[in-house]
Amino acid sequence: MSTVLVHLPPPMQKRAFSMMLARALELRDQGEEVSVAHCALTAGTCSANVLGSRAICAACRYSTRKSVEPTGLELIPLATDADDSSPPPARFGYGELSQVADGVNSCLVTVLRILTEDLRRVSVLRGIKRRYFRSTLSLLASMHQVLETRGIDRVEVLNGRYACTKVGVIAARSQGRTFNTLDFNLNGKPMVFQGHTPHDRTAIQERIRRNDANEEIARLYYNGRRDRRFNKFAAAHRRFRAPRTSDNITRKVTFYLSSQDECESLGPEWKSPFRDAASVIEQASRRFPDYYFSVRFHPNQATIVSDVCSPFHSLYQLPNVQLYLPTDDVDSYSLMEWSDVVVTFASTVAIEACWSAKPVIQLGPSFFDQLHISYTPQTLDEFLEILSGPLQPHSAEPAARFATYETLDFDELQYLVCDASMTRPVGFSRRAAVFAKPAKEINTVVLSVIQKIAAGQLKKRPKAA
Repeated sequence: MSTVLVHLPPPMQKRAFSMMLARALELRDQGEEVSVAHCALTAGTCSANVLGSRAICAACRYSTRKSVEPTGLELIPLATDADDSSPPPARFGYGELSQVADGVNSCLVTVLRILTEDLRRVSVLRGIKRRYFRSTLSLLASMHQVLETRGIDRVEVLNGRYACTKVGVIAARSQGRTFNTLDFNLNGKPMVFQGHTPHDRTAIQERIRRNDANEEIARLYYNGRRDRRFNKFAAAHRRFRAPRTSDNITRKVTFYLSSQDECESLGPEWKSPFRDAASVIEQASRRFPDYYFSVRFHPNQATIVSDVCSPFHSLYQLPNVQLYLPTDDVDSYSLMEWSDVVVTFASTVAIEACWSAKPVIQLGPSFFDQLHISYTPQTLDEFLEILSGPLQPHSAEPAARFATYETLDFDELQYLVCDASMTRPVGFSRRAAVFAKPAKEINTVVLSVIQKIAAGQLKKRPKAA
């Protein structure tokens, strides 16, 4: 029997809260000695309370306590005596402080849809970062103490990316204890990641490879990706008119950009040597004047607060480059079929193009960079060398395994019934929702206001050279 600590997220995150509590109940049924922990800060800053409101903290604590009481699980409050305004404790080393800082950036980049470099340019965001950092250090200090005094063998947390939920992973690693993370898959099913996070590229790709390569499942999955009934981006972008190219064009290459904020939120392990995508594309277009280059922004980039389009404006001057901006009504799949070669920056189009028997080049890290679905150059020179030669599609077998992973690979929880549209706890419920729901709504409004403030300040302030 192991002693397990399950760290609950805020009850304002209803689905995630229910999943973690369901996991704790299931572990107890399996004979584990289980307790659950929650944040007990009175004015803490986190993803569910970016301004550190005392009222939201009170609602969070009360709803958590009332939800856990009927289950009989021991509830351990974290950072009960902490003062959010106090200076950071001195006990932490550089490694832990760096991980906390990464978690803070990851959270704010995600919830505010802003790039990391712009977090430093807006005064209100700098203040939120400082408060969030201090709050997380208080939680981390308390988590260390709980693991030590209670002899916890394993910690289980949600995702392990945001600073406020990452503390369990940081403390477990520092103390040589094991950890698991949980998250939902594409279809809203729970997944348990043993000993790693959902954004650990190597571990995720190892799990993908363990799935069967079922051609029928893959066919249904990739057809579904293109189906406008299920893909909101496909539904909103339906048109495609092939660009007029001269008879001298020998190869049609399309670059697919991913949503930059999503890549940045995944942490330092996802830093790419091809981060300056505009420069990469410009050098390729000048090197190969007989190639025609299309650049497709991800439609999701349309709502990013940061300016992601201006760095590409110089490409308008090049005769063999066509830009498709996030708001342009362009069918990405028709564009892919028209192309001779597909080049991606962490985009899922890579795996879809592989399934469609297109030659694919991946630039930078992705969840597919070790699956042998593409060419994976590590430097600009290597990329240009690959692009100059004959290119062949890679085997579609890994793409079929990925389809099975996305569709059928999940970990059923007996206390949770869920799919893409519904999550229903079994044998327990989120209590005091009358407090949790308004708290979530308030934080949502606050995030929207902060985004508008940040957008206004970024427009007025020129970027540093």
